[in-house]
Amino acid sequence: MYNIRTVYDAVNRTWHGATVKHVYNPEASMGQIMFEALARTPELVIQQDMDTGRSMTYAEFQTKLIRFAQNLTSIGVCKGDVIALANANSENLAPLACALLTIGAPFNPLAPGFNEDDMANMLETTKPKLVFCDADNYDVVRKALQRVVADGERLPPIYVFECSRSDVKHAEDLLKETGKETTFLPPYLGDSHKTLAVILCSSGTSGAHKGVRLTHSACLQLTILYRFSIIPSIYFSFSAIYWTTGFSALLSPFFNGGIRLITRKPFNEEQFFEAVEKYRVHSIFTPPAYAYAVLAHPRTKTIDFSSVQLWAVGGSPIPEQLRDRIDELLARTGGRSVNVFGSSEIGGVALDVIKRKPGAVGQLMPNVTVRIVDEDGKRLGVGEVGELLTKAVEEFGGYYGNEQASSDAIDSDGFFRTGDIGYIDEEGFLYLIDRKKDIFKYRNFHVSPSDLEAIILRIDGVQDVCVVGVPDADGGTDLPAAAIVRRPGANLDASQVRKIVDEQVSDFKRLRGGVYFIEELPKTDSGKVLRRKAAKMIVHMNQLSQAETEGRV
Repeated sequence: MYNIRTVYDAVNRTWHGATVKHVYNPEASMGQIMFEALARTPELVIQQDMDTGRSMTYAEFQTKLIRFAQNLTSIGVCKGDVIALANANSENLAPLACALLTIGAPFNPLAPGFNEDDMANMLETTKPKLVFCDADNYDVVRKALQRVVADGERLPPIYVFECSRSDVKHAEDLLKETGKETTFLPPYLGDSHKTLAVILCSSGTSGAHKGVRLTHSACLQLTILYRFSIIPSIYFSFSAIYWTTGFSALLSPFFNGGIRLITRKPFNEEQFFEAVEKYRVHSIFTPPAYAYAVLAHPRTKTIDFSSVQLWAVGGSPIPEQLRDRIDELLARTGGRSVNVFGSSEIGGVALDVIKRKPGAVGQLMPNVTVRIVDEDGKRLGVGEVGELLTKAVEEFGGYYGNEQASSDAIDSDGFFRTGDIGYIDEEGFLYLIDRKKDIFKYRNFHVSPSDLEAIILRIDGVQDVCVVGVPDADGGTDLPAAAIVRRPGANLDASQVRKIVDEQVSDFKRLRGGVYFIEELPKTDSGKVLRRKAAKMIVHMNQLSQAETEGRV
């Protein structure tokens, strides 16, 4: 039974989720807890690999964890050493990540599809002792490291998973037998409220990825809703552990007894259907854009969805019509959609697993406190619209290597400034109606307008530019679009701009929303671009373009 409810303190104008104590010792490290869970049910399956068909039992997982831990220690990895993981969800990634948690080496998961600039940004921030990557992104990772490592210094070793090349270090070599597996015990790492476990990537108002510090105790809080079941459920998403949802999924089997279904591949409809039809998944997570793609596919009409009990959707605003379509698909066998809202900095904030209300995200999750404030920081009450501030039972750990950003992110009472605009109604349901930040999301990837604008402004013939996110046809995700003012006499066209930009950015930053040329950008008297007006202009121009195309047909 989920303990989801919101209590409003009218005197302090503060909302509280239910207070729930974890069944595990919050003083223990994640490694100690995981090791105990692995020993209890050695014969059960903890992970199923869709790409190879191989499954892994708890006993096999534990053996791999131990060998990774012992071999990493033997090459000099110590408590506090940061390790970068630029990996898709391959067979041995989870045992490696859990081994790092066990020995106290915090890891920074990076999106395996990051381009060289994005990789270099985070590698410069965390300065890892080791880097793990995959065969298909090795060259990108190596070039990014060469950019950030000072002349005369050695590159940190790069270990590559599932690679046939003879000129690289193979991650699987760290799984060799040690002869001391049976003597291994997870070490006590110290105060779990202070010991760093993981550095998750997040995007802030500056647009650059920042490293969110999560302690072992904060990681434990991510699992607060999980309940162990002797009948294992199967959980699936395409999220790499770079996403908070992917990292939480990695932790989940240790606390709910479930089976984590993994794939190295990016989202595709056929593999989604295989997860449902062949593996009979019980719970799914997708961002709205993936859900729209699945529902638009003709196979949706013939697939047996009866195993799916929960289809969680989150990462960006979720249109009500999308929820309606998912619920209609699952209702005949008792399943339903769930709206999930959270952040890397705080974890889960709200969800509507108990009751769905149109337009609402849901009620507050356990151990979460929320305030709504106006532009002056004054606390607002029920139904009043303002910025959402959140606070978890574990203090926000700050941004790795960025004290100024850490300080700016919280108020004097320790509440995290989300940058989201919304309100809470009389039943304690949270509504999000706008985003204060300029950052937007394409298919759950954060896109920084300033990053793209900097590239476009370097193009010969560009005088001014504004990049915004515009909704796709279904309203399921935002598409990067650019409004450009040409320099007088310039003959620049949209195809040239898109080609130049596409060659310099990660796939999710491409200008899928289009390139539009205008006489001038809408601005305030102080010269600040009015992004919302620019977005409306782009939407209007796109509609006119479509109407002209249809008129010629």
